[in-house]
Amino acid sequence: MVSASFFPHVGGAEKQALELSVALARRGVKVQVATRRRRGLPSGGQVRGVPVHRLFCFGPGLLNAGTFLFSLAAFLILRRHSYDIIHVHLAGSPALAACWIGQALGKPVFVKLGGGRGVGEISLSRGTWAGRLKLRWLSRIKPRFFAVTSDIAAEARQALGDPTVEIVPNGVDTDLHHPVSPLERAALRTRVGWPEAPLGFLYTGRLSAEKSLPRFLETWARVTAECFGDAFMAFAGEGPEEGVLRQTAARLGLEGRVFFHGAVEDVHWLYAAADVFVLPSRAEGLSNSLLEALASGLPVIASRVGGNAEYLEEGRTGLLFDPGNPVELELKIKAVLERADLRRELGRRGRELAETRFSLKALAERYKSFYRESLARG
Repeated sequence: MVSASFFPHVGGAEKQALELSVALARRGVKVQVATRRRRGLPSGGQVRGVPVHRLFCFGPGLLNAGTFLFSLAAFLILRRHSYDIIHVHLAGSPALAACWIGQALGKPVFVKLGGGRGVGEISLSRGTWAGRLKLRWLSRIKPRFFAVTSDIAAEARQALGDPTVEIVPNGVDTDLHHPVSPLERAALRTRVGWPEAPLGFLYTGRLSAEKSLPRFLETWARVTAECFGDAFMAFAGEGPEEGVLRQTAARLGLEGRVFFHGAVEDVHWLYAAADVFVLPSRAEGLSNSLLEALASGLPVIASRVGGNAEYLEEGRTGLLFDPGNPVELELKIKAVLERADLRRELGRRGRELAETRFSLKALAERYKSFYRESLARG
């Protein structure tokens, strides 16, 4: 596995890289991770049983990227007898080094594309000369590309000269994330420090502009003020919009009804303690948080974009709204507030979807079959 950053630096791509590595290792695949060395971390070690090699790099910006690419190329050459396949997470500059070395050594290379249509790495790369050059090189080397949604795959085909792009969703640990009983939820809510209100809404993830969280909070406050004034909202995550979000909560007089938890490592406890999950982004790939909420049996309110729109069925496994339509969002919030039967059915069917479509165990087996197929081709 090649990833520009890795645990304990945790974003969506890093989380999937770790979880897939662990799941594959549990199924007999010998996995090792090559990543950038960050200050304060050892050069080697294990994370949840997976060997991690943190490679030398120094300096800021391009110097850091260049020294990491040199270290990665050297590592892949020197360790060439210890692996059969190179699996790269995200099509950044490390993917170039991996593709070149893989091609030279005759080893299959997998590249997983990240982001969402219009805001992900393909779109960003097309906006700069260096990015366009990178895409041109990737299109010539032709690794095996993977995308989590069909719109990311379509964007990649257009940018990379119509290569084959497999659509493989992210995975979620359905053993770790699972529904709990009302008694367990009540106990967890006390442990987290939330009130015993009938309904608790939850967002987990990065607090960034494309998530549209302040606008969502304004709509949520307006709807709940009418007749559900004891409902509460919790945010778990960090990001540049945290200050704006806190100011919005203060301006709306939501003290005691809005909770900010910052970055939470064991976030599955929050899902278990909540009643409704929200994901109001303007753009998405396939959110890890969405999958975790589904596996936890939470009813989901999500914007009709990216993986939300592709994998959720309106009224059955989630409630979807146009991110530019606050009236539609109001209706969806009212629906979950007023109908306990709807919440139960959405949660039950969401859990079924997580088990059948997004199970990390099934994802690992699927990648194992891809690996075997690539090795069989020679």
